[in-house]
Amino acid sequence: MAAGAPSPAPDGAAPPGGPRAAPLSRHLMLLVAAVSVPLTLFGVGSLWVQYGAARQGAEAQLVAQARTMARLVDREFERAGTVAEMLAGSTVLARGDLAAFEREMRAAAGMLSAELPPGAGQVMLRLVRADGVRLLDTGWAVGERREEAAGMLPHLAEALARGRVATSDVFIARRQNIPLVAVAAPVLAEGRYAGEATIGIGVPVQRFAALLAAAGLPAGGTAWVLDRQGSAVATTRSGVRVGDPLGGAGEMAGEAGLVPRRKPKTGGAFTTAYARSPESRFLVRLDVPEGLFLEPLQSGLLRSLLPGALVLAGGLLVSLLLARRVVAAFRRVPALALARGDGAAPGGAATGLREADELAVTLAGTLADRLRAEAALRDSEARFRTLADAMPPMVWSARPDGRHDYVNARWLAFTGHGGDAAGAGADWLELIHPEDMAVVAGRWSRSLRTGEPYEMEARLRRHDGAYRWTLSRALPVRDAEGRVLRWFGASTDIQEIVEAREVVARDRAQLERLVHERTQDLEATQARLAQAQRMQALGQLAGGIAHDFNNVLQAVQGGAALIERRPGDAARVGRLSRMIVEAAERGAVITRRLLTFARRSALRAEAVDAAGLLADMREILLHTLGSGVGVELEAAPDLPTLFVDKGQLETVLINLGTNARDAMGGVGSLRLAAAVETVGDEVHPAGVGRGTYVRISVADTGEGMDAATLARASEPFFTTKPVGKGTGLGLSMARGFAEQSGGGILIESAPGRGTTIHLLLPRAEAGARERGGVREPEPPAARQRARLLLVDDDAAVREVTAEQLEAQGYAVRAAPSGPAALELIDGGWEPELVVSDLSMPGMDGLALIREIQRRRPGLPAILLTGFVTNAAEIAIGGALSGGFSLLNKPVDGRRLAERVAVLLEAAPAS
Repeated sequence: MAAGAPSPAPDGAAPPGGPRAAPLSRHLMLLVAAVSVPLTLFGVGSLWVQYGAARQGAEAQLVAQARTMARLVDREFERAGTVAEMLAGSTVLARGDLAAFEREMRAAAGMLSAELPPGAGQVMLRLVRADGVRLLDTGWAVGERREEAAGMLPHLAEALARGRVATSDVFIARRQNIPLVAVAAPVLAEGRYAGEATIGIGVPVQRFAALLAAAGLPAGGTAWVLDRQGSAVATTRSGVRVGDPLGGAGEMAGEAGLVPRRKPKTGGAFTTAYARSPESRFLVRLDVPEGLFLEPLQSGLLRSLLPGALVLAGGLLVSLLLARRVVAAFRRVPALALARGDGAAPGGAATGLREADELAVTLAGTLADRLRAEAALRDSEARFRTLADAMPPMVWSARPDGRHDYVNARWLAFTGHGGDAAGAGADWLELIHPEDMAVVAGRWSRSLRTGEPYEMEARLRRHDGAYRWTLSRALPVRDAEGRVLRWFGASTDIQEIVEAREVVARDRAQLERLVHERTQDLEATQARLAQAQRMQALGQLAGGIAHDFNNVLQAVQGGAALIERRPGDAARVGRLSRMIVEAAERGAVITRRLLTFARRSALRAEAVDAAGLLADMREILLHTLGSGVGVELEAAPDLPTLFVDKGQLETVLINLGTNARDAMGGVGSLRLAAAVETVGDEVHPAGVGRGTYVRISVADTGEGMDAATLARASEPFFTTKPVGKGTGLGLSMARGFAEQSGGGILIESAPGRGTTIHLLLPRAEAGARERGGVREPEPPAARQRARLLLVDDDAAVREVTAEQLEAQGYAVRAAPSGPAALELIDGGWEPELVVSDLSMPGMDGLALIREIQRRRPGLPAILLTGFVTNAAEIAIGGALSGGFSLLNKPVDGRRLAERVAVLLEAAPAS
């Protein structure tokens, strides 16, 4: 100890030369007592704060669970919506193949139904036209076709109006009487139903009930899924029906949160969390009883309170014991300080002074580290600002709440803002173009809410007032727990890119328009050339047809002259009459064939006897190709039935025969052959798939084609004939007909060896063959001496038809025109059936039948016509209205009498 230093006084003794002071231990004990009470209160308060924080955490967890379930609800709609969009873009639907599209719908329904819980029923898929007519429904029988007026549900109309997937609220399906929610997608693909139909998918609500069951709420808790009207879609509470409205919807207007706690009259209080699905806007609500919700928190509070009290009491006791040692240590501090100040080493129990010295050294070191860290931070910030100011984009940062707190010099120069970099970006939304502001604000708010990266193109006002297109991107910086700490972003001027993109878009639109116009012109030209090709074939047939007609007329004229010369020879008259009837039937067949060749129409497939058709074509080609070409036929009589358009096939064979004649120079041999060919899994040269086909071959003895000509033979408009001698459409039409019929074409040719063209056409199914060979049932017997009114402006036809009907036992009165027939009816004569010709001067047959049926409702009628081209439309109109039955001329007396008998049998007796 240094000389002259005062000696420490004993405990409780007054220092030398001064009054006696109170003991330090007493003051320290009073200080500990004074501090213990606030510490106790602080401990209790800390526990209460801990309890509140735990409750907030539990409530936040319940809200997060509601958000997760709301996203799962959207995922269910997204799954069904994706399937609906895939079906809406189906290629088979675009071309109108409802049978193939029904198979796709049923496959999709089976896939979605397999995901449903047991007993949940089936997912329903429907194709609905824009006028509310249902065309397909997986609830119908397989292959069932009908047009059912089901009405346009709101979500279907919304999908058509908005051009994208729409979601329905909960509703009860009328036919199945089950609750459903549905999605609908508009048909946007190019095709028959584009823009005028929707694909609807109805999902049973049990799918959402399964989601709620997996929520894992405690016993007594309830989960709900509500639609946009607040009606129950699914719930875990018993006794609630799907579709019932749920009260309190006004308290759940936000995206997610808690409903204010209150105690209902029917039971204890509940803690309620809710969340709204971002896309479908459906609501998920979770109700947990307050007792179950608070029990874990209260138990934890009690467990923490008792140990805390024990620890606090022990701490007070230890504090009192340590107080004495602290007092003694502090009494030694001055001496230890003097000794250290003199440079002497402290001796004895110098623990108090040593800790003080170490604390000072530690604090000094910490202060130095802090100063170095602050200097490094300032240096880093300076480097960052220099780098940000040197970058071409406008760099900025924002706090987690979205408020911008920094922009670089490029931003200040672009916007002309004169403030500092820290506050210049606060008003950035005011610089956005008014038309883009709502979208930008919504997208930025969504990124702040979800934490997903922000990316947006928008127009930003420059310092001179002009708006420039900019691309802005921002990414969040997160802490270890995933919370967003800050946003860093950049905005780039893309005005030149947008202008170039608009120029490209305009050029593309103009190019697409030109392509569309040229395509339409090409299709129209092809249609005209195809019709010209058909008419060319018809012209080539004219000579042979004229020959056949002259034969028919010769038979009719000669037979009639012989009957007139010897009317008394009954046997001779009968034989000549049969000959005239057969000749007239041949003339009718020739007429129908001519009209088939000249008609322009789509393929109308039917069951066709291949052997019989080739035999007929041989006769036609013999007269058409000239005497220098011989026509041979090789076809077994038991060939399978074809399923093709008969008229189109005849036209194709005529064209192929004409091409063969030209290739042979008008002299040679043409061979028609037919055989059965079965195709397996191998690749067939004709491009046909697996199945059984009838191969029709047309072979000539012409000069043949080389490889280059053969490669282009079936191209449209390609021809080796001189200009004006051919259109180049014969083989291309044959290929198109074969492929459209479900078959293919194969061409074999070589120079000097002639050409053989094989048409592989599909065999008719058993059902088609049976339909092709069914005979009409015999009509029931007519009422005896039924009164018939016959109207025809041709006197010869009228006389013959009247005698045919009278020969069958009917009482017939004839009229030469429509007005004359109406005079008979107005005069009091009441016919039981009307037979009228279609084409008559003044009032035609249709107008006459309508006028007669207006006066005599329900009166049956038969319309006779020789216009085969529009016979199908007239027949369909008569069948739908139930007004008349149609027969094509010429019609024999027996068939006409049978139709009369059938109509009289179906009509009520007068």
